[in-house]
Amino acid sequence: MLVVVLVALSAVGFYFAQNWLLDFAVSISHTVADSNASGNNLQSLSQLERELADRQDVIVKASTLIAPTSTYQGQAINDLNKYAADAGISISNYGFTQPAAATVKSTSGTSIITATLASPVSYTKLLRFMNAVESNLPKMQISSVNLGRVSGGDSDSVKIDQLTIEVYTQ
Repeated sequence: MLVVVLVALSAVGFYFAQNWLLDFAVSISHTVADSNASGNNLQSLSQLERELADRQDVIVKASTLIAPTSTYQGQAINDLNKYAADAGISISNYGFTQPAAATVKSTSGTSIITATLASPVSYTKLLRFMNAVESNLPKMQISSVNLGRVSGGDSDSVKIDQLTIEVYTQ
């Protein structure tokens, strides 16, 4: 009878040891899976970090597309003066205004510069100046031009009152 009790106790002990080992094996399996997932996440993060470093020039260029609202006026005057000098024309006056309520809510907007050019000006020089303004960083766009014909003057010259330029700001 003692042998039967010992065999029964051994069977119960074996059963509990087997369950404990099974739970432990499942726990180890989950730990290995989590470790593999963390390794994959670490590899993905390392790859993203390399891609960001490789594309740093694009990030820098993208940040120059929009001028900070606090400093855009000085930067715009310097850029416009440089483009005017390169094109061979002169700017006699600047005016700055904020546009009325924006139609699209966003973190960036536009500010408006009104530039008065010394008139008359060569049409070719004006086009060269306008091309330089349109290709500027931060982005500027000419929104209106008031042109007129010069009476009795050079056929290449035009009379210009004002030039309205939108500067994209943030």
